[in-house]
Amino acid sequence: MPTKPAAETKDNQPGVGAIKLSNGVEVPALGFGTAFGNWTDPKKFSGFLPEQAYSAIPMADAAGYQHFDCARAYGTERHLGMYIAREMMAGRRKREDFFITTKLAHPDAPPHVNISHRNTFNMATPGLDLRNKILDDFDDSLSRLGVGQVDLLLMHWPGDFGSKDKKTNRSARIAIWKTFEELYKKQAVRAIGVCNFTEDHLKELKEDGATTMPMVNQLEINPYCQQKEILAYMKENSIVAEAYAPFASGAGGLLKDQVIVKIGEKYGKNVGQVILRWLVQKGCIGLPKSSNFKRAKGNLEVMCVCPSA
Repeated sequence: MPTKPAAETKDNQPGVGAIKLSNGVEVPALGFGTAFGNWTDPKKFSGFLPEQAYSAIPMADAAGYQHFDCARAYGTERHLGMYIAREMMAGRRKREDFFITTKLAHPDAPPHVNISHRNTFNMATPGLDLRNKILDDFDDSLSRLGVGQVDLLLMHWPGDFGSKDKKTNRSARIAIWKTFEELYKKQAVRAIGVCNFTEDHLKELKEDGATTMPMVNQLEINPYCQQKEILAYMKENSIVAEAYAPFASGAGGLLKDQVIVKIGEKYGKNVGQVILRWLVQKGCIGLPKSSNFKRAKGNLEVMCVCPSA
């Protein structure tokens, strides 16, 4: 069976262009991640630090980013909303200048990780009305963002952390997804998708009666975590991949990999730029994160890098 392209990459927008989803919505090919916090240093506070977004979001906008990747769990929706409001009130920007992604349905965090319980919930909670929970949380996200419509809404996780109850998780996923479809049909969101879904999770959605399949699946993708099998399935089913942790969160020595270093030297680019170009070349949307203006701006300057896919 011939494969269908998951997305069309266009070069008619500033910077790196856009990737077209299956419903025609265009997503800037590189977005700015807003999951600020510490997850790797056990000697420091472990959890989200949304206050870092106050300076990072204006910096990213000045660097040229249009696509901002938020989530209810990150606690950064309000920060992005405040910045957009200031820019619009000053007459410098319009709502359509920003592509806003947010996410709902993040499970309760492990005890050692500090995430507000108001921003998370367990899908298997007895008596929980998942439809109403999602609708209430979505209304709250709109209020924090200060907008009437979100460009992309994602289901943050396919189940509760550590849960082995496949039946309950599967039932919860389709209930949440049906609510996402409801929001999509009434145009409260321009596109819908998922995060961290396996091929089985995607197949089960279809089997369980999804009328609109996810347009995006956001998952960890980088040269050390290439996800080849699920990416092939997603391409066949017109699901675009969004790559979080494109630099492996600095772990595993990726940023010092000598193969990538040499490619960068050949094109006069750094390792991060080579990785992001590799992602865009594969039709993936990359979500780098940086608090450094020069580095953030440099991450957008990738179109003249041509490493082999």
